[in-house]
Amino acid sequence: MIIKNILTKIEVHYLNYILAIIVIITGMFKESLIIFFIIFVHELGHLALALIFKWQLDKIYIYPFGGCVTFNESLNRPLKEELLIMLAGPIFQIIFFIIITILFKNNCLNLRTFLIFKNYHYAMLFFNLLPAIPLDGGRLLNILLNYLLSYKKSIRIASSIAYFVLFSTFFISLFINKNINLLTIIIFLISKVYIERKNIDYLYNKFLLERYLNNFRFNKRKIVDKNNLHQDYNHTIKDNNHYITEKEYLKKRFYIN
Repeated sequence: MIIKNILTKIEVHYLNYILAIIVIITGMFKESLIIFFIIFVHELGHLALALIFKWQLDKIYIYPFGGCVTFNESLNRPLKEELLIMLAGPIFQIIFFIIITILFKNNCLNLRTFLIFKNYHYAMLFFNLLPAIPLDGGRLLNILLNYLLSYKKSIRIASSIAYFVLFSTFFISLFINKNINLLTIIIFLISKVYIERKNIDYLYNKFLLERYLNNFRFNKRKIVDKNNLHQDYNHTIKDNNHYITEKEYLKKRFYIN
């Protein structure tokens, strides 16, 4: 039942159909299959930890260059859960490559197949660490910033860093190796970062509304102004030299007569 539900959540990006045509023309079946297995194992890691924490699955997106698992979950889930789910993808991928290496050393794989695995494994693992949503590096950066800064500032700073890294990578690739595939992926990532930054106010209002509608309990407390609420904290709000509870502030913000 769980597997059937997961299969209904898979969404294949239209670029994969273009890739399939290219594979047929070029005959790169082995390379494509290896890439698919690496992506599958990586996303399986994210999904496995999410199911352990009872997160509700939304979609599993399959792109030509990777995958992305999204969840229909509260923005106020504990940061440690987000961190562990994010780390599970690369960890599963590394374990998978260790298994492939053991198979190669025991003569279960030939040298060419192993080298293809090795090249794509490292390329995808390190590229995925770029600090840009929806890559794991972007999620890691945002989680770490949330430990230090407010929810809203974390998104703004993370997106600024992502813009700098992606545009730098784009121009370096454009003038040095002119890799069309890499340039296309970077343009796609820049568009994702743009959407994330454009929706900062929407995300912050959703973050606050969840707190208004639900009785979240956090062990840590912090005194902040009304625009700097943090994830994983209960707050006392400083409002015009007066101090009010978080619940009072949220009630005043969202209450409708």
